Amino acid sequence: MTILSDITACEMEILHWVLAGYTNKAIAAEVFISEKTVEFHLDHIYTKIGARTRRMAGIWVMHHGLEIETREIPS
Repeated sequence: MTILSDITACEMEILHWVLAGYTNKAIAAEVFISEKTVEFHLDHIYTKIGARTRRMAGIWVMHHGLEIETREIPS
């Protein structure tokens, strides 16, 4: 079972962007990493929390009582 301390700070940041509705490409631009690196982090996040989709990750976050700040999606 995954606990919050298993999620790294970088993975948590990526998770926040994902749950705010950003695409992998938009996340990469925001945090100055490649889109492949975003995919790499998402694969690790999904493996750690037992999710297969962004929606499942969102449910995991809500289940664990995490607060996700709202961010404006770039146009």
